[in-house]
Amino acid sequence: MQRQYFNETNERLLTYEEVCAVTQLSQATLRRYVQSGRFPAPIKPNPSGRAVRFRIQDVRNWLDRL
Repeated sequence: MQRQYFNETNERLLTYEEVCAVTQLSQATLRRYVQSGRFPAPIKPNPSGRAVRFRIQDVRNWLDRL
C-alpha cells in the first residue's frame, strides 16, 4: 500500500518521485525548474524535518499552463 500525504487543510501532497511521474520530468530537471522559479516550490510538511512535498493543486495549475 502506497503512503499518502496531506497537509493541515487535508490537501493531497506529492513527493518529488510522484511529481516526476505526473510531469514526465527527471528529478534533476524538476529541481532545476524549482530553483529557477519555473515550477512551484515545495513545502515542508514538518518544519523541523527534511522532507518536502508539492501541493497537488500547484502541480495541476502548472500543468494547465503548459
